[in-house]
Amino acid sequence: MHRGHILPHHTVHTGAVRMTEGSILKLLVSFALPLMLGNLFQQLYNTADSVIVGRFLGSRALAAVSSTGSVIFLMISFFQGLFVGAGVVIARFFGAEDREETQRAIHTTVAVGLLAGGAVTLLGVFFTPVLLRWIGTPEDVLGDSIQYFRIYFSGAMTFVMYNCQVGILRSLGDSRHPLIYLMSASLLNVILDLIFIGGFHLGVGAAAAATVMSQAVSAILCFRKLLSNPEEIRLIPGKIRIHGDVAKMILTNGI
Repeated sequence: MHRGHILPHHTVHTGAVRMTEGSILKLLVSFALPLMLGNLFQQLYNTADSVIVGRFLGSRALAAVSSTGSVIFLMISFFQGLFVGAGVVIARFFGAEDREETQRAIHTTVAVGLLAGGAVTLLGVFFTPVLLRWIGTPEDVLGDSIQYFRIYFSGAMTFVMYNCQVGILRSLGDSRHPLIYLMSASLLNVILDLIFIGGFHLGVGAAAAATVMSQAVSAILCFRKLLSNPEEIRLIPGKIRIHGDVAKMILTNGI
């Protein structure tokens, strides 16, 4: 395998942490705690939607939103797993101080995320009614469920790219910034739900729109962080492309 330049230790900072240096216990705790809290907060999007919809729009609207919860949980879990696999690849090169391969892995991961987000958006928008019938959504709430899910799927790129970029940041030892961004977005989701549903009574579609907008904020914040990383681990949009050998490793580990 081709090897690039060696990363000098002093050039990697501002969030990137070498997990091979320092106290093992301290590193594990400081890394794992934000990771666990982040997974919890990511599941709170649909929960917040359900609670606020049920409070202001009634039981039928609540049933419509709740009927999508298991599918959303499955999708989020799948993409979390996929990009944990990508993180394994990036961390391997980063830990080996292989600058060129680290860069290739980062940019391939983003390219995979963009392709996956586009595919999920198209499939979700077009096949939402079929999917909801497969999971046994009751006919009396099917209309509202389709509305919620189609809007959610139209913004699928946001949650896919959030998980993609979180996988990259975590692979570089940074689990703190993704948690801060996610907590901010979760709070924004609740505020938007209360405005759209509690204030304007816009319906279940507004709850999905609030979720998509909030997830977009967390994805954009992660993107900005990657753009501001030191040069050796910085995301450079012009370099985003699929490198076949790296993509194969990402899919093998992730799936």
